[in-house]
Amino acid sequence: MPTYENKREIDRAKLSKDTIFTLLSARRIRELLRILEQSDGEMTVADMTAEISHREHGEDSSTAKRKAIYVSLHQTHIPKLMEAGVLERSTSNTTIRLTGPWKQLYAHLEFDPLIKKRGVLSRMFRPQKNEEVA
Repeated sequence: MPTYENKREIDRAKLSKDTIFTLLSARRIRELLRILEQSDGEMTVADMTAEISHREHGEDSSTAKRKAIYVSLHQTHIPKLMEAGVLERSTSNTTIRLTGPWKQLYAHLEFDPLIKKRGVLSRMFRPQKNEEVA
């Protein structure tokens, strides 16, 4: 099992709405979160790169495309998620895992206002009976 290093203390209790929407604005971050959630929250960066490459390019995924995804994960997306406190990277930089308030981020990712559920977001964003759904 990989060891993880916490380089700085982050308030892991709650993410601001600005942080949530900024993070979720990136398509690869959304895919990364979905993939990690489906794989029990932990995965190697190599496997993550392969999965995102397959989802974006299918069988036409070349080495150059996989390398571009790998670089964007390492230089942009993983650091952003680590800074927000929802992702940790192993000390060897080979494995990532969800941590902290990641469920809050994921809840916004998977939210569907048309599904009738009890909860604040559902009541706030569910279309009213006289509203048309686009």
